[in-house]
Amino acid sequence: MNWGRIDPGELPEALLALGVRFHGHLGPFLVAGLRMGSLALRLLKHSGYRGIEAVVETGSDPPLSCLVDGIQVASGCTVGKGNLKVVDRGRPRVIFRTGPRELVVELREGVLSRFLRAADPEREARWALFALEEELFRWELSPSS
Repeated sequence: MNWGRIDPGELPEALLALGVRFHGHLGPFLVAGLRMGSLALRLLKHSGYRGIEAVVETGSDPPLSCLVDGIQVASGCTVGKGNLKVVDRGRPRVIFRTGPRELVVELREGVLSRFLRAADPEREARWALFALEEELFRWELSPSS
């Protein structure tokens, strides 16, 4: 499913609901993963699911690995299809590739610290829903060929 241009803080309600259902609860890393996947589809001008791949560098330990579920739901890249791989580098970073194009997206260090020390993760998740992409992430997009 192509969610089209998503303005900051305006994830489609259906996408958020699907993410929470898939993941099991609302949390800031899930929301960040949803936003990363949505950002990737928009910047890469891709509809998701096939012809795109993601390498997520979180490893498999929560809460950092919760990004993976959001990325799967938003981008359509999944472990089951084999177009999503999780590597253990212990950082909130994902590399999306489609053809010759590559997009690297990383959670900003201050945001990572904020999420990790959150006393109320649901409150941080709501903040992440409405934060500007530039507040949440750093990214680099390779030029088109």
